[in-house]
Amino acid sequence: MPREVTIPQQTVIEDISQIDETPGLQVRFTVGKKDADGEWIVPQQFQIFVVAGDEYTELNGPALDWCPDKPVGTYRNEDLWHYVDLARS
Repeated sequence: MPREVTIPQQTVIEDISQIDETPGLQVRFTVGKKDADGEWIVPQQFQIFVVAGDEYTELNGPALDWCPDKPVGTYRNEDLWHYVDLARS
């Protein structure tokens, strides 16, 4: 017999735990969740994201509307969040 329970909301911090770039081809990175103390939540499943093809070209290209201060020819780690949001939408 099922029952309904209320689980309180928990605020977590998402962080990139690992970045592996194959220059000219792709960036593969994992995202996990940390608690309020900055410790990785255990257990958890990290999500894997890959930026490749046209998205990789865009990531390493000139500044865009969503990142007007991005350096040309490279990227900052925080620029990867744009691709996380795109993948999740």
